[in-house]
Amino acid sequence: MPNQIRDLHKVDNESFPYIFEQNATVPLKTSSDLVRVNVYRPKDEAGKGGKHPVLVTYGPYGKDIYYGE
Repeated sequence: MPNQIRDLHKVDNESFPYIFEQNATVPLKTSSDLVRVNVYRPKDEAGKGGKHPVLVTYGPYGKDIYYGE
């Protein structure tokens, strides 16, 4: 029996000079699977949102692993 999919999404608007969304769920178009992502967005001065460039990284060891030395 597969594990139940839980909502783990958290949004932090106050701790950083940007908006940090942790464990946002993104469904994949090519299958019935999904991925969990962390999203870092700028705080818009007008509060209206907008289009911004995107940087995507992917690693085999999980999204919350520090890739230091």
